[in-house]
Amino acid sequence: MTSRNLRSEMEVDIVAVGSGIGASCTAIAAHAQGLDTVILEKSNKFGGGTTYSYGIVWVGDNHLERALGIQDSKDEAYEYLHHLAAGHEIESNLRAYIEWSPEALRFFCDEAGIPFYVVPGFPDYFQHMSPGSLGEGRNLQVRPFEAKSLGEWHESLRAAPAVTHRATFEEVAGWGGRAKPQNWDRQLIRERMDQDIRTFGAGLIGHLMTAVLRRNIPFHLDTQVVSLITEEGHVTGVVARQGSNEVRIMARKGVVLATGSNVRNEALTWRSSEFQATESLLPPSVDGDAVVLAGEIGAAISIKPQFQQDLLYVIPGEEHYGTPLYRGVTNNESGFPHCILVNLDGDRFSDESIGQQVGSMLRNFDVRRHRYVNVPCFLVFDQTYLDNYGLGSIQPGQDVPDWLVRNKTIKGLAKELGIDSNGLAKTIRRFNRFAAAGKDKDFGRGEFPFANSVSGDLTHQPNPNLGPLNEPPYYGLPLEPAAAGSTRLMTNEFAQVVHLRGHPIPGLYACGSASAHYYGVGYQAGCELGGAMTFGYLAARHAAGE
Repeated sequence: MTSRNLRSEMEVDIVAVGSGIGASCTAIAAHAQGLDTVILEKSNKFGGGTTYSYGIVWVGDNHLERALGIQDSKDEAYEYLHHLAAGHEIESNLRAYIEWSPEALRFFCDEAGIPFYVVPGFPDYFQHMSPGSLGEGRNLQVRPFEAKSLGEWHESLRAAPAVTHRATFEEVAGWGGRAKPQNWDRQLIRERMDQDIRTFGAGLIGHLMTAVLRRNIPFHLDTQVVSLITEEGHVTGVVARQGSNEVRIMARKGVVLATGSNVRNEALTWRSSEFQATESLLPPSVDGDAVVLAGEIGAAISIKPQFQQDLLYVIPGEEHYGTPLYRGVTNNESGFPHCILVNLDGDRFSDESIGQQVGSMLRNFDVRRHRYVNVPCFLVFDQTYLDNYGLGSIQPGQDVPDWLVRNKTIKGLAKELGIDSNGLAKTIRRFNRFAAAGKDKDFGRGEFPFANSVSGDLTHQPNPNLGPLNEPPYYGLPLEPAAAGSTRLMTNEFAQVVHLRGHPIPGLYACGSASAHYYGVGYQAGCELGGAMTFGYLAARHAAGE
């Protein structure tokens, strides 16, 4: 049975570092191969960054969509992700993902009992815009998870801060989308909160923790891996610290690093971020351990930008696990009607409902003024926006807090925010004409079916993402770019970590956000978690000699 204390010396087949989807899937797959496995998690909670995610895995040509009669193929799935990669894919890894992710998914469904199912009506991000895209079938989520079923381990499972982690995607869509919290089934949400029933990433990690416990796979919390043990270039184990004790755990078959990205490591993030951004939505434990551990023994590191970029704000006084609770607006609140994103010139610069376009436009650098044109930026909205959608934990109809900047006039708001007043007034006049017509002629906001589903008001016509700003007072929210998790380990198609000299490092694997993006600079919801699941599965198979 799982224990909380480690012996000073021990030996296993596989050490899985982390406790999100990557480490959990590695351990479960290794167990199926007959390998003796241990999970080591540095924080006092199980779940890692997976808990905070949508909980979606994206798998092309999968058995669940085929059961629904949805036509797909590996060739179409490859064509789609290859297009998203924009020439920056790791070709061997992309091919491996397309080939093996359907098998990995079936294994975790059938053998591990993870209750994945197709999200109804949930399209690929670039439906109709990319070759090989589909309107539904590839995006998969899990059934709601009853956290109290964990018994004594209930309190060890990391919780998510968002109320959306109590509903499924199709439930949210049926209630009008994330933009319409007042239309949600409040009784159902209240019941699920009382019973601690979780969905999205919080639900996914709950099901995975259950699978780990049922297999008696030992995991140890508050246990930080501080270094890798090597012998003649082979990784043969780890040194871990548990409280004041230091332990050596030898790994006969391999060590798998699944600790997430570098976003909470301020030094790493500052060095690799174009915007020197260091704040994140993720828990403090996601701080680049994999990069540090493997970097010390010569691992190759990738620092490629990803154009998916969140913009953050924090409501004063809100915390989660003792740190400020940052909230992201991209693929969320900035896509709701009656708001825009603007820069210091008062200009819009992107389709506000698409995080990848926002991210690419934040990189616009003016060489004459010698600064990024669109950093800093601001979410500007009117009273209709607040009345309909609220903001973060501020619900529609609640009193507006004093910290939120407001003014009765657009020019007055611009002055308070330090924005060019004439520029902002001109931008809003132009935007309001587009909103009245239901068509954004500048940036095409509302044309992405994905954005309609995820960040649109599905009750708002004719465009779920477009509405005028014409009801004073007007509000402005300063935003900051989120830390970029772009510092990652290079891996091959078997999830082996690659050395700076180009060869695999024997005995060392990485998956999930610890490993370089196999599909380049693009973004598709579910590919990060899908990659963690698939390459964790492949790492276990490779370590077992399959």
